[in-house]
Amino acid sequence: MNPLRYLMAVDPSLTCSGWALLSIPAGEVVAVGKIKGAPPSLPMATRLERLQGSIKKVISDLTLGGADVLVCEAPTTMKDPLNAIKVEQVRGLFESSGRDLGVTVPGRVNPRSVQYEVMGLKGKQVGRTEVKAAAVRTVQYLYAPTLEGFGIKASDEELKRHQDIVDAILIGRFAVLKIQGALESRQPLESVFDTQTKQQRSSWRVRSCAA
Repeated sequence: MNPLRYLMAVDPSLTCSGWALLSIPAGEVVAVGKIKGAPPSLPMATRLERLQGSIKKVISDLTLGGADVLVCEAPTTMKDPLNAIKVEQVRGLFESSGRDLGVTVPGRVNPRSVQYEVMGLKGKQVGRTEVKAAAVRTVQYLYAPTLEGFGIKASDEELKRHQDIVDAILIGRFAVLKIQGALESRQPLESVFDTQTKQQRSSWRVRSCAA
């Protein structure tokens, strides 16, 4: 197997997906960007078809292949089932497009894990606004010079405008650390991206079919 080269981390969205490309050996962010979706006035099938074309173009332009990895942020809650289904379709487009080009897709990144291990948000879950603000602060601390080199000012206001990219960078940092650990311990990449959680026994019961 060839040494792993790059990781493409994705914050998926039907309207605008942020992505970040990181060097797996060095953990450095080497490129960032957004993939904007078609307007909601178009039929869903048309929006997904156009988005798939844009995704494949970005992956091809980055020359990703067999030595590279792609991971998306995993879903968290189902507060809005319809929106969750739409975002799941977008995840599928990124993952299938990557696989078509030979990119390894070992699993997904749980956003709660990113908040805990990268952003330091431990304990009780905080609100969305506080999470987003913490994400901006973390990226400023870790990658301000890098972003400035990409032409993105590392101010609060500017990074809030690029929240999709901010989130993708943090997903990528978490994923790269997991990949590096898997390589050092010679574990399969899939083993460190298992986002399934065990159900508590109180959440399900085996019911008898008898009356």
